[in-house]
Amino acid sequence: MIIIEGGTGEAAGMNRRAGRPQGGPRGGTEQANALAEFLLDLTAGATVRELAARYHVGKTLWGEYRAGVKIIPLELLDRLVRDHTPDEDTHRARLATATRLHAAATAAQRAQPAPEAAPGATPDGPAPEAATGATPGGPAPAAFAEPVGGPLGAAGGGPLRAAGGTPGEVVRRRRSRPLLLAAAGTALTLLAALVLVLAWGRPRDDAVYAAGPGGAGVFRWGGTDAAGWTRIGDEAKRLYAGPAGVFATRADDRLYRYEGEPGRWSPISEPGRDFAVSGEHVFRLAADGGSVAAWDGDGMSWTTIGGPATRLYGGAPGLFATEPGTGFIHRYEGVPFTWRRIGTAGAAFALTGEDLYGLVPDRTRVNRWRPEDRTEPWPIWAYAAGEAAELWGGGAGLFSTDASRSRLRVLADADNGVADQAWRDIGPAGAEMAVGGRAVYVLTGDRLRILRWSDGAWQEIGGPAQTLAAG
Repeated sequence: MIIIEGGTGEAAGMNRRAGRPQGGPRGGTEQANALAEFLLDLTAGATVRELAARYHVGKTLWGEYRAGVKIIPLELLDRLVRDHTPDEDTHRARLATATRLHAAATAAQRAQPAPEAAPGATPDGPAPEAATGATPGGPAPAAFAEPVGGPLGAAGGGPLRAAGGTPGEVVRRRRSRPLLLAAAGTALTLLAALVLVLAWGRPRDDAVYAAGPGGAGVFRWGGTDAAGWTRIGDEAKRLYAGPAGVFATRADDRLYRYEGEPGRWSPISEPGRDFAVSGEHVFRLAADGGSVAAWDGDGMSWTTIGGPATRLYGGAPGLFATEPGTGFIHRYEGVPFTWRRIGTAGAAFALTGEDLYGLVPDRTRVNRWRPEDRTEPWPIWAYAAGEAAELWGGGAGLFSTDASRSRLRVLADADNGVADQAWRDIGPAGAEMAVGGRAVYVLTGDRLRILRWSDGAWQEIGGPAQTLAAG
């Protein structure tokens, strides 16, 4: 697809219909306001009620998008451009403008000063780096990264109980009402402060899901022990979880989305070779491997964003896919058919909360992609750890099995004076592993138990199960 740049006012020819006045943009940055102006021009003549009904996004959100208070998701913006453009040439120009404005608004938002951390909080940062040389033949770029390349770029998320008392107690409370109110106010203030401190200092609990033996039943773990499981569905072959929600394939190989209420699941996709969740988005590799698509967030509607691929990797750092034949890995740049080749083939790849890791083809070392490093000779991949058989990643970190595939290790700080990080054995591996934001979850080899590892301690939380997912 050839993208043609255009101005921000190309949709201004549409006449706005009378209705509640929208008002001027009031975003936090000039770039957000520019995007909001473009959106106002693009949707001129449509009320927020009509937009909400058509695109299944709330009226309040539409008002915030068109005012610049919030940045509209790129996928939704792409749908708007497509639906409000009469011809292909204008569509390409508007899409280019929309993408440019969206990228500028997003970058400006990220550049805004971050709120001060709670007292005692430690800013998150990238893991310490070891040697920066790339390994020949490993997941390192054969040349400088390309903006679009390979087939991928070709078109083709105890209630307070009322206390009882005696009449005498009620009388005493009434007599001391001013003191009681003052004390209650102080207590509420202290309680609110405590809640804020605890909320800031405590990471979000993992959402853990499992399918029962033979795929019978889907269960969500929301407790602290093996009794904390709730049945939410009837069957699943494979589970996917992340900020976008929880999804499952069934016997018909279609993908279903959990609607938040036990028993309520909706089909959203025909069968695919692979699915991935990245942030609030869900992606599909076609059953024949011929294309990559993104779910539009509504029904069975998907938008094609890339050509042939072998496998998808989704997580906090974004969406990645491997290329058929070469095995080269590409990163999706957020615009349909715009992918960047970032490395050569690897035996495996895994995403943590911040990074992409690749296991070299002979499995003798693991490298970490360094997109922030632009120095010559541009060492995009750096040494991270030694040999491994398989990789798993998530917010809780990077995990691997040893060469025998029988032991599970975590990438941790090293005290050997050679590297900043090294593999540390934490226990037996299992039939399946899933990494959440706070822990790694292991389905034992006999699939009879689900174990949780966090902060150096193991805990049995359930089982038996056929498969599991965490997000």
